[in-house]
Amino acid sequence: MRRNARKRLLPLVFALVLTVVGAALAVPQISVKLQPLGQGQESYPSQYDITAAVNFYLSNDGSTVTGVKVYIVDNDPNVNVQVGDTVYVQLIGSDGTTVLWSGNDQIQQDTSGNLYVEITGISVSVEELSSVKVTYQGQEITS
Repeated sequence: MRRNARKRLLPLVFALVLTVVGAALAVPQISVKLQPLGQGQESYPSQYDITAAVNFYLSNDGSTVTGVKVYIVDNDPNVNVQVGDTVYVQLIGSDGTTVLWSGNDQIQQDTSGNLYVEITGISVSVEELSSVKVTYQGQEITS
């Protein structure tokens, strides 16, 4: 090859090398958004066949929730709900997201054999209350 041709070829080779190196270093941007489990618009469905019946204790004038009694009905042969297990209760506001009150207690059993959790000392306006979320062992229970 002539010396003149080499001089013309060097800038082309240099440009080609820069292009290959630039392409190799170009890393696509990946955005990852993390969300706590069950904290979005929808919760994960319960894997347990357990239901809850919620009874409210009201103030004398009926305008304030002063307590809740949650009966737990275990229909799941794979889960054994027992006295002493912890159940979490949340009272949800009318906007569907605001937690007006949150608490927990241990399961008790009445003389008829019904399992329940009874929580008092609550003060939530009935007009603000929209729903109740009952959680047992990390699973939201249908109530």
